[in-house]
Amino acid sequence: MKFIIFHGAFASPEGNWFPELKERLGSLRQTVISPQFPINSWEEVSKKGFLSDSINQNLQNWLSVFKHKILSKIKNGEKLSFIGHSLGPLFILHVVEKFDLKLDSAIFISPFLEKLNKSWQIDLVNKTFYKSDFNFEKLKKLIPVSYVLYSDNDPYVDKKYSLDFVNKLGSSVILVRGAGHMNQEANLNEFPLVYELCKTRLDLNLYQRYLDHRRELFSVDYTKGKTEEVIYLKPEEVFDEGVFHFRNLQKNGFCTFYTALRFWDTQSKYMEEARKAAKRINDLTRVFVVDKISDLKRHLFLKQIRLDFAAGIKVRLCLFKDVKDKIGEPDFGIWDSDYLCVVHSNKNKKVDKVKLSSRKIDIQNACKWKKEILRQAVRIYNVDKDIENFIKKQEKYL
Repeated sequence: MKFIIFHGAFASPEGNWFPELKERLGSLRQTVISPQFPINSWEEVSKKGFLSDSINQNLQNWLSVFKHKILSKIKNGEKLSFIGHSLGPLFILHVVEKFDLKLDSAIFISPFLEKLNKSWQIDLVNKTFYKSDFNFEKLKKLIPVSYVLYSDNDPYVDKKYSLDFVNKLGSSVILVRGAGHMNQEANLNEFPLVYELCKTRLDLNLYQRYLDHRRELFSVDYTKGKTEEVIYLKPEEVFDEGVFHFRNLQKNGFCTFYTALRFWDTQSKYMEEARKAAKRINDLTRVFVVDKISDLKRHLFLKQIRLDFAAGIKVRLCLFKDVKDKIGEPDFGIWDSDYLCVVHSNKNKKVDKVKLSSRKIDIQNACKWKKEILRQAVRIYNVDKDIENFIKKQEKYL
């Protein structure tokens, strides 16, 4: 998705909540354009007086900037979402109508169509933009999904103007109580509601959704500016990660369970969510990579296998010695085919870190490990009988 943020009168892309929104959408690997349109300062306009005709902020200048600096960056068939604040929504309508732009969606904050009659300075810089006779039937087709956010105490845009905008464009309307003009004056340097509305238009993969989940847990500063395809977690953090990815799994999952690690709680919430996911998607495989045959005789371990099997997880057994020279790590998971989790352990078989990756090369390597493991693994169809046969077969060669 390509998002374009349109500021309002006397404003800039560096003000209000625009930079924070741009950063957060960028961290989800979305393209965000936040241009500067020609403006005059409040002081400059006030000094020149209301009869001044040398105003940089006018419709012609803004259309020229859009045509020469932005339109060329829009590709045919590209999904577009426009976000406008104050004068921004009105200018968006001019742009969409003039250039026949088909949008995926638009978010209009404190919009209006006509003269506001609040101050002569505002009406002077906005006068060439005011228009209430757009071809709204055409605009509704070009902007099939739109939201209007308005406040009940906006000092510049009375709610009647925003509601008129809603009625003419057929937008979904959201009242944000006590938010003023929804700008820095109202201490809105962040606007989570706008961000969440943007996210509803995205088809995020599991890894991107997990990164966003991390930001919610640890604040925006935790991953500020980060768009890495690889992150590392502390061992104890993997349990929250696991619960998240199991709850959000959509297509398929493959994972191993290395029995030498005294790390996993077989009766934990993590494992419970895995079993719920298996019932929901019906395509989850867990291969128990067996370090020692005696591991298969442990009570809790056998209970884990039985619970997994009953939940519909495709359970397999594989000896570590048969694959150790062919795989990078014995404990890993591939989720929805685009998200890798690798549990790193040291020579003492203690977990020291967990790697999450969406890099193609990492996933390709993990898929090779998966192939080798499945080539050696035995599928469990009858828990007691098949485990007993597996043990007997291996003890025969000891």
